[in-house]
Amino acid sequence: MKDVNILVTGANGLIGHHLCKRLLREGFNVWALTRSEAPALLAAILDHPRLNLLRGDIHNREFLSDLFQRQPFQVVFHLAVERYFPGKNQEEKAPFFQETSAYRTNYEGTLNLLQAATRHQSPIWIQSSAMMIFDISQPSAVPIGEQQPPAPVEVNGMSVLLAEQACHYIGRTCGLQYLILRYPGVYGSGKDGGAIAKFARLCLSDAAETITAPSDRKSDFLYVQDTVNANMLAMAKMLNGDGNKLSGKTYHIGSEKATSVAEMANIIRQLSGAKNVKIVDTPSGHPRQFFFDITAASRDLDYHPKSTQENLAAYLKELQQAYSRAERIEI
Repeated sequence: MKDVNILVTGANGLIGHHLCKRLLREGFNVWALTRSEAPALLAAILDHPRLNLLRGDIHNREFLSDLFQRQPFQVVFHLAVERYFPGKNQEEKAPFFQETSAYRTNYEGTLNLLQAATRHQSPIWIQSSAMMIFDISQPSAVPIGEQQPPAPVEVNGMSVLLAEQACHYIGRTCGLQYLILRYPGVYGSGKDGGAIAKFARLCLSDAAETITAPSDRKSDFLYVQDTVNANMLAMAKMLNGDGNKLSGKTYHIGSEKATSVAEMANIIRQLSGAKNVKIVDTPSGHPRQFFFDITAASRDLDYHPKSTQENLAAYLKELQQAYSRAERIEI
């Protein structure tokens, strides 16, 4: 495995930097691609002898063509993704879909990467996707299986779905071995945004505050280390001779259940030992339940997530260690 060269796009992101760390620990040679001039999440491993930091943009076809021409990769983990957020001024006209950052990065950027890779080599391709390709507010059935038709309702979901289609197209026409992993909302150290990070910070500080958390909105909360495990399992299967059997398939990676925001908050408070934080379970008036069916991933990839309690305990430990080192955790 030490001779395997791996490219990770979006390496300075939540999943990307944790995946880079895991790959290095297991002896792989890693090329970490990021647009950031100061990749804070990669700071702890920048001096690692098997890490090669690449600064570049997947919009730049010339850069990508040169990269794949001069450096052979056996595996590509494509994690680079960009979210489009409408402007605060509601009177402004929304841009055409093709003009949004989500379309340019998630679809055009993915297509640029795929075409550059297959023009010069044929690495194993592991594509990250997301629950945004479904209407998460009104799912037609739960749990959500891979065969459920996509139904994106906003720009981000549509652009990610197009990225999946780009993989299928290049796979069919260029013989690329690939698979797609879809995730729900992911939490973990390195992400400041979101309810889980907010609850964790408050409980670790044990500030005298009251948190209002909806009890009727249940979702699939996926810990970043389970996400990394899924990627590692997928790569191992593809490298060890199962590529032909798995290639072209899509797998849902999740926590195996729907958990309410209020329940997550209460578990965090209990695990942290916070005494001054009060959590009020309040119905939102807009009930929702969303979670992935992970049967196929369990069967084909041997993917089995840890329990919510185990994962939240590990997450809180990571945050405590980061705080003790006086490190700033950024998205």
